[in-house]
Amino acid sequence: MLKFFRKIRQNLLSEGKTGKYLKYAIGEIILVVIGILIALQINNWNENRKNNLLEQQLLKALLIEFETNLVNLDQVIKFNDSNIKSSVSLGRYTGPSLPDFNEKELSELMVGIFKIEPRFTPSQGTVMEIINSGKLSVLSDAKLRKALSDWQSTLESVKRQEDYVVERRDLGHEFFLKEGNFRRHLNIINDPLLDAKPSRFKDNDFKFLENEEFESQLYLFIVASEHLKRSFYLPLRSKIADIIKSIESQID
Repeated sequence: MLKFFRKIRQNLLSEGKTGKYLKYAIGEIILVVIGILIALQINNWNENRKNNLLEQQLLKALLIEFETNLVNLDQVIKFNDSNIKSSVSLGRYTGPSLPDFNEKELSELMVGIFKIEPRFTPSQGTVMEIINSGKLSVLSDAKLRKALSDWQSTLESVKRQEDYVVERRDLGHEFFLKEGNFRRHLNIINDPLLDAKPSRFKDNDFKFLENEEFESQLYLFIVASEHLKRSFYLPLRSKIADIIKSIESQID
């Protein structure tokens, strides 16, 4: 093709048709420019198509990840609520003198408070892969990009409050370990992790319930757990729900 155009230009020059030559040369330049523009447009179209395909893949993976995280968070909130409920029930027994009690009932309340700790451990594979690989810019929704960028710092904030709650729980549990009989406790509740067999020590008297410091630690644990739910878990749940809604609106 280039040889063909060159031959035409040479013929025009050899025939002394300079005017026609200039017009032809300008026309040839215009054709080349148009060809370049078309090629660039095709290349941009291909790149946009690839980015759109990649964005859809990422959005679908994100949707699965955050839907899973929402289910997990709801389970953690349920555990936290159970801890609070059991703690309030145990608080009915604290005071300068211990009222009549059922040893098994109190042991089961202790399990409800101290066995399960609230920990939200989300799936982050897709989010981290997007951020670490620089693919965040592929996502067209600026609000979604911001939410994903802030995701890690949000989790760190939640974790700090979770750590505080667990510290309060452990301080309260220490009273039972020092003044109670954990083996007898395990046997009474029929703990599936261990067949503890009956202890030869005396029954648990739960004297620590008469300790004012224990009562303070118990209610600090309750307040911290409620604060964890209201100020961290529920706002986090709203954020996850918003992210899911944003993702769903963009999936083809």
